[in-house]
Amino acid sequence: MEDRQNRLFLALILSMGVWFLVTYYFNPESGKPKQQQKTEQTPVSENKENVKQETKVEPKPVAVTATSPKDVKTFTFKTEAHIVVLSSLGGRVEKFYIRNYKNVEGTEINITRADFQEIEVEGEKIKAIELSRGKGFDFNFSHRKEDVATSEWNHLNFKAEENKEDQSITFTAIDKGVLLKKVFRFFPHENYFKTEISITNLGKEKLYFGDRDKPAYLRTFGSLGPLPLNREANTQELSKFFRVYRMDGSEKDFADGGDAWGFWEGIRNFFLGHPNGNEFYKEVWSSGEGVDYIGSGSRYFLAAADTLNHPAEGILLDNRKKNETGTILAYSSIIIDPGKEETLEFANYVGIREWDGMLFRDPKLDPFKNPKSTFAGLSADLNKSFNQGIFTPIRNGIVWFLQQSYKYTIPSYGFGILLFALVFKLVFYPLNQKQAEAMKKMSALSPELKKLNEKYANDPAKKQEKMLELYKKHNMNPLSQLGGCLPMLIQLPIFFALYVAFADTIDLWKSPFLWISDLSEPDFIWTSPAIPYLAAGGLSINLLVLLMVGTQFLSMKLTSVQTDPNQKMMMYLMPVMMVFFLWSMPSGLTLYWTVTNVLSIAQQWVTNIRKKDETPVKV
Repeated sequence: MEDRQNRLFLALILSMGVWFLVTYYFNPESGKPKQQQKTEQTPVSENKENVKQETKVEPKPVAVTATSPKDVKTFTFKTEAHIVVLSSLGGRVEKFYIRNYKNVEGTEINITRADFQEIEVEGEKIKAIELSRGKGFDFNFSHRKEDVATSEWNHLNFKAEENKEDQSITFTAIDKGVLLKKVFRFFPHENYFKTEISITNLGKEKLYFGDRDKPAYLRTFGSLGPLPLNREANTQELSKFFRVYRMDGSEKDFADGGDAWGFWEGIRNFFLGHPNGNEFYKEVWSSGEGVDYIGSGSRYFLAAADTLNHPAEGILLDNRKKNETGTILAYSSIIIDPGKEETLEFANYVGIREWDGMLFRDPKLDPFKNPKSTFAGLSADLNKSFNQGIFTPIRNGIVWFLQQSYKYTIPSYGFGILLFALVFKLVFYPLNQKQAEAMKKMSALSPELKKLNEKYANDPAKKQEKMLELYKKHNMNPLSQLGGCLPMLIQLPIFFALYVAFADTIDLWKSPFLWISDLSEPDFIWTSPAIPYLAAGGLSINLLVLLMVGTQFLSMKLTSVQTDPNQKMMMYLMPVMMVFFLWSMPSGLTLYWTVTNVLSIAQQWVTNIRKKDETPVKV
């Protein structure tokens, strides 16, 4: 039975390793000094050169209308959660900030923990974090895949009319017989804002603004921040950026830019080639309901645009490495008669990746309570856009427990982890105790089992028969150890859920405990200088993982029955494997594992002392 249990444990750990390897990056490079970011007004020729190299398509130059800087106007809107700066150049969002705000229960959500700036609005300095990555958000059209990040409309200076009473602004511009009007409206107490985009045909002929042969591509949100203020984002940080869309009742999300995009597609294409030729720009078309919403996300934040009245027929994915274009809506049925207009309405959420962040404060604006709300048509599945996997219910329960512990006991999430590990142990104490007692009995029998292994090494059937006789003689059922497998199996989803919780829960971001500065990051207490050809960012020491290895080794030494060399090798191999898996994991996760080991050691030690006189009689 002990061999079967070891094989089960090894299989679980190996499965865990595969899952972590494809979802996480190990040993991230240290941040490099941050270079000045380029804005959307980067000379078009530079972007076109890059497109030419990657797509082998000779792009046509984008028409740029010269606009004097003095003619460009900016407008700032402030809500309880956001600070938004809009520009008449492109009629677009130039800067989008998120600030501390109160949730529906009146508790303040602490957003500005790191990489925040002080923004002065109406004479008040407010701490805020920029989510627009210095590139803004367009809400502009283009008709060529290669131009989605450099729309012609971005270079037009729109006429602007601000309405301070209802916190809205209207941008209008005319180009090639098309009047484009964009209305942005903000709401003081909500994490949502609304966008209405109207296309008017000023010509005398029917306007095919977007059809299947020449779709109209609408870029809403590009890649979402924040980015580090004083250095470049490293590989591990870039791996947290994603894009998402929901089409025909099915949702998909992808790594956004960076080196991780299209992991499995990249492997397939390496061996089989691109199935449809170049896939740097990939269109996906609906077969029924159309596009429900699209969005961009980062580790703790999400920006999503929900189509309220005219679902797009498809989406466009810019699959170039390090792209920042997000998910692009593709319209193939915008056909407008002369003098007529088509209006597209969007509900836009920008906030934390938590379901309660998406709740409406004002019931009149909540489309699920008021059918006449201005947000009528909002998707009921929008909260799925930050997909947290199949362990979401467990993850939510753990986060709730940690929040309650923080609120009602010691205000430390590290202490909450200790408390959670203790409660978990107490809940499953009967099963754990059964395992501890079985291990004690097996340990007492191990000398006799070893003799049987040696005596009947060449006769497995006889050895099995004698082992069963030994178990029966001492009133011990070898299958009783199965009770010890159950806590281990339960531990695995808890482990995964804890990983998700510390990977994307903003409450746990920058949470210190003892010497640990941030429970959401690895516990690197020291990093060496760069080592040429080995580690460009140096080698880091993770103290907590080393402590975990020590406790894991001791725990396995107490609970393992070493009747053969394979089990002994397993005892040494397992902690080494865990070092590899946990080295770059959030330290809160490693803290939980370490505390669990300590509690297991204590329970086994107490059991061994209490049962010391129950040594079986030898054969």
